[in-house]
Amino acid sequence: MGNRFRKEGGKIRDLLFQLLENEEDVIIKHGTQSRESRRAASHGMHTSKFCLNPAGDTPSACRLFDSIVSLCVPVIVSDSIELPFEDVIDYRKIAIFVESNAALKPEFLVSMLRGITTERILEYQKELNEVKRYFQYGVPNGTVNEIWRQVAQKFPFIKLSINRDRRLVKRDLNARDCSCLCSNQTGIITSL
Repeated sequence: MGNRFRKEGGKIRDLLFQLLENEEDVIIKHGTQSRESRRAASHGMHTSKFCLNPAGDTPSACRLFDSIVSLCVPVIVSDSIELPFEDVIDYRKIAIFVESNAALKPEFLVSMLRGITTERILEYQKELNEVKRYFQYGVPNGTVNEIWRQVAQKFPFIKLSINRDRRLVKRDLNARDCSCLCSNQTGIITSL
């Protein structure tokens, strides 16, 4: 459930909607932001095995967070996506990744998902349960703590880069630079 029509990055949504809207056992709805829509989407995620996460306007969306917390296996349809907390979460254990072109082939996505065994779905859900705290705001060591941890990890590198930039000698890019061992500045080695 979500906005069917998006900007540049989300064109695939409408195409997926057209492919899946008449599939048996597939619930796909166009919705807008409202309390009722969010409630329906949350209920749908809690009662579904798989939650479609197509490419959108942003690198990742709250739909991904909601599906993980609902233990609904995310089906990420995107060729390049930035995922939160990838330094601590192996997304291959909790999500299914589908290439955009493959997902748009008739019957491909539905057939692939129907071929996943109940045991494998339970494995995904077990792993989702292990990482869902990263996506919950009200729990200790949840989202807020994780964001601060990542900022703290980046801070020393940022400080190092700033200090390094300050001390480096600025060179005139038009001046000739001889990188060889000679001292004649012509770039020709005259002796070894």
